[in-house]
Amino acid sequence: MARIFLSYRRDDSAGFAGRLSDALEVQFGAGAVFRDVDDIKPGEDFVKAIQAHLHNVGVVLVMIGPHWLANVGGQNRLDDPDDFVRQEIEAALASDKPVIPLLVGGALMPGEASLPESISGLARKQAVMLSDGNWRGDLEKLVVGLRAVLPDTNSFKSGRRKLILGLAGSGAGLFLLALGILNWRRQALPEPAPIPVIDISGRWTARVKYDWGDEFDEVFEFKRLAGRLHGSASYLKGRLIIEEATLEGEWLSFITRSQEMLGSDNPYKVVTHRYSGRVKDDEIQFTLENTGGYSVHPPLEFNARRVRQ
Repeated sequence: MARIFLSYRRDDSAGFAGRLSDALEVQFGAGAVFRDVDDIKPGEDFVKAIQAHLHNVGVVLVMIGPHWLANVGGQNRLDDPDDFVRQEIEAALASDKPVIPLLVGGALMPGEASLPESISGLARKQAVMLSDGNWRGDLEKLVVGLRAVLPDTNSFKSGRRKLILGLAGSGAGLFLLALGILNWRRQALPEPAPIPVIDISGRWTARVKYDWGDEFDEVFEFKRLAGRLHGSASYLKGRLIIEEATLEGEWLSFITRSQEMLGSDNPYKVVTHRYSGRVKDDEIQFTLENTGGYSVHPPLEFNARRVRQ
């Protein structure tokens, strides 16, 4: 049964949501995270399903990316009473469950004035930032916070109850005590799940169709130097140096930067290209999110394939 409800927009933070969901299920068990895109069955009433799952979970995470508030046209999505994210947050706040905003992709916490009155309370919740550059550290802080609010996650208390029960008898009590200590050690000191080592060194290519219709063959090159991931990624066929690269298990993330100019009278603006990818054998399933600059574009999904020498 899911214990964590994750609210997000697929066209805003799908890459981050998938990466976070997998990481949390390593910590809290398979099926611990509810995501509507995965867990609501075809034909099921959306509102009823959301309310039922909110009743069962212990905490609600609201993932906020660069395009969470405004769509490509600049309109406030949350002004629509039928917006599914608005409905999720309304139900979450009404349930009195802990609600934690998660800021990803460089997004800022929206103020109360930007939110409908029915969910304005979200702006007063303490937010947690999940950054590409410090993903592991930010995730560890989030997990510590979740263990504090989720029921039955304190293994020490559980083990202590077993220990007290073991003291209840004499000869049988000693046996129960030993059993209690063994169970406590198993729960308090779980063996960490091994993180697979994946080598992505080399050249990868992808045919990318951008939202304005143009298609380009983009090239990605990766190599490890002194234990760190380096390389380049092309954007509109222009080669850019990757920064803040991390590869944890099968999840890859990095950023590149370019400049955008609007007319001859306006200054250049820096555009940050944020890549989140899942490595599957000789394929990387990428989500690209662009922030900064003059133009606004929706997240883009594409697959890159390894070039075999």
